[in-house]
Amino acid sequence: MPLLSSSPSLSSAAGPRPPGPAFWAGHAVIVPLACVLLAHWLRASGWDDRLSAWWFDPVTQRFTARGWPLLELLGHRVAKSVLLVLWGLGLVAALAAPWVPALSRHRRLLWTTVLAMGLGPALVALLKDINTHPCPWDMKAFGGTADYSARWFVSRAEAGRCFPSGHAAGGFSLVALVFAGRALALPRLERWALLATVLVGLAFALVRTVQGAHFVSHSLWAAAVDWWVALAVFAPLLWRPASPARTPTPVLNA
Repeated sequence: MPLLSSSPSLSSAAGPRPPGPAFWAGHAVIVPLACVLLAHWLRASGWDDRLSAWWFDPVTQRFTARGWPLLELLGHRVAKSVLLVLWGLGLVAALAAPWVPALSRHRRLLWTTVLAMGLGPALVALLKDINTHPCPWDMKAFGGTADYSARWFVSRAEAGRCFPSGHAAGGFSLVALVFAGRALALPRLERWALLATVLVGLAFALVRTVQGAHFVSHSLWAAAVDWWVALAVFAPLLWRPASPARTPTPVLNA
């Protein structure tokens, strides 16, 4: 008489596979390097200044949008606060994971996502303190008093506090969710997170560009920093994804 016995399912035991070469090439090289090369070209060609000049009024000698209270409130302060709240919710979820069954199995992923989302903007903030790159509104060409300078490893008193763009770094920090989607093997989440990262990052960059706070190259560098930092933080998790629990599968024995 046939008997039912249990043995681990091979597909369940295998677990999710690490991403292939195309994933690593795209996120480690192609996307961030494209941002860096475009930023360098914009600076070297003079298009960085030209793009900022579109928003500058030579008559009043100021960036017109800098005086728009609603843009400053919604596009800068509220937008930044929304990202901070989102990051805070992730942190709360990571802290609560040991006591919430639905979150406990994702504890490592939650902490990785929180770190990846926070470390990129944090590194950008540190970089702003050690270089002399000025903001457009500080330059003589745009009504300010500073000449262009690109010295590094200066004191905080000499720092331009402008490069890379902190606001754009906040928007592009959503790239952490792209890697979270890959770690969870959820292609739809990965795609939607990538779309959100690009749209939010570009929107944040546009706000500060029209206000005269940053050149476009500053925002592209911020995107590259966020991308590389998030990938570095997620690399251990993506390279050795956690295997799901092995579930018994009925096997027919004669």
